[in-house]
Amino acid sequence: MDKESNRGPGMPPEGSKVRLVGLKNPDLNEKIGHINNYSRGGERVMVAIDGQGLVKVKPKQVEVIEDPSGRGRPGLERKNSSRRNNRSLSRENGNGSLSGGNFRGSRQGERGGRGHHNGSVATEKELRVVPSSNSVRDNASQSSHTSQEIMETLRSADTMFDLADTSGDGVINQEEFEFYMKKYTSHDRKMIRECFRMIDVDQNGDITRDEARNAFLKKRRDLRGGSVSEKAKTYEEELLEVSRDADALFDKADFDKNGALSIKEFELYMKRNTQHSESAIRQLFHTMDADKNGFITREEVRTAYVERKTASGGKKSLMDILGLDDDDMADVEDDVYNMFFLADFWDNSFWFAVLVFVLKLGLIIIIAVDLFDTGVFPDRGEVSREVLVTQLLLLPVNVSVQEELITTFFIYANLKWSPQILELHPGATKGKFHVANIMRFLDGFAFLFINTVLLLQASQVLSAFLNFAALQFLSSIDNVALHLARDGYLSENLEEVAGDVMLLKMPKNHNHGLQILDSVMFVVMFLIQLVIWILFQFVL
Repeated sequence: MDKESNRGPGMPPEGSKVRLVGLKNPDLNEKIGHINNYSRGGERVMVAIDGQGLVKVKPKQVEVIEDPSGRGRPGLERKNSSRRNNRSLSRENGNGSLSGGNFRGSRQGERGGRGHHNGSVATEKELRVVPSSNSVRDNASQSSHTSQEIMETLRSADTMFDLADTSGDGVINQEEFEFYMKKYTSHDRKMIRECFRMIDVDQNGDITRDEARNAFLKKRRDLRGGSVSEKAKTYEEELLEVSRDADALFDKADFDKNGALSIKEFELYMKRNTQHSESAIRQLFHTMDADKNGFITREEVRTAYVERKTASGGKKSLMDILGLDDDDMADVEDDVYNMFFLADFWDNSFWFAVLVFVLKLGLIIIIAVDLFDTGVFPDRGEVSREVLVTQLLLLPVNVSVQEELITTFFIYANLKWSPQILELHPGATKGKFHVANIMRFLDGFAFLFINTVLLLQASQVLSAFLNFAALQFLSSIDNVALHLARDGYLSENLEEVAGDVMLLKMPKNHNHGLQILDSVMFVVMFLIQLVIWILFQFVL
């Protein structure tokens, strides 16, 4: 079974032993690690560096030493990196394999990951008291030592879970578990299946992240004699809740879903959800970034919360610590019109978006002129009943496939421009917000018009469908342009702004009157088409 991933052709598989090369940070350059995963599209590689967490780099900044099969570069030491990595993971958990003991234990409830937020916002002073991760090592108290041990166990469980969950659906099925165990252990199928049944506490055929964590914690208790006080169990449950709380925040802030928070992502999330100053947010980021590699990992978020929870007597949630309000943002469509919106006036990204818009509109005008010069509208008697029915059924489809049109309706019905956007993107003015939406609307309406004309000119059922397909490639030109910019094929400025577009979220407007606007506009567009169709086929 081939492991599914986001890596592109020719890229080394997950688990490959690699060396970081060509990095500007001298502390990371030439470091050895293992590929953990790839971001969507494969444009970034997440490399796990022993003792330093995850590092996000470009594919050209990794040099393969050895892949999981043991094939290394000539002249370099050859070891089975994946098996060594798995043995290291098992040692962190205190055992040589997952199946070496009894995993039966009470299953923690699948509670939501968010802490209960009381609506208060932490002050900048509270933000500054979050201790650095080094304070755990410096603190000689038993509770700090125990919390570190438990968090290490949870980290090992998460590493196993992320490697085994090849489908990325948030659970491990039996097939994925068997593939993982056969790849990283020497256990036979019977033992692997027995292990799966013991971890799958609710016996629903899938292992959740909480079940994996509980299994690792149960194994840790067994290795310490199996007898654990109620106080210790309660503390484990509290740290499990910490992990869920931290994971919920991390997943919301990790916009590109690559497994690490950049300072850009952290600033975006915090500015949208808190009133903290930029300096306070940056200070908090650098405090949580324990290894100082410029990224915050899931583990670093957990560690910061554990330390702050200990300092506050366990009374604050992660949302309290970071001063977060309720998350009430919505994703916006990734397109060049948002690139126009976010770009500074007159820079490369601004003109790039304008150029793509003019290109699309120019091509549409050429097609429209050709249709009216050479196209023929059949007489009423020449159109069969089957063609008429096909045309009628395709009218609502014609509106639905106009992505730019639907996006414009959605934005004005559900979202609103916020002055906070200017703090992140000084060029993202309210005027440009409306201009970008006008450009998007004209794009969508022009394609709607062309498709309607082609539909009315169709004299055969097949030709009606072929006309739709023929124009689909043209409508996606702006998406292709955006991805070229995002992948770094054009310039660094375009790559940066295109990356910002991928992260863009806007506040919801909570205007119930406006929120039906998108549905109303959809119906209006359909009715306009319907009237034109009736006039052409039955009146004119």
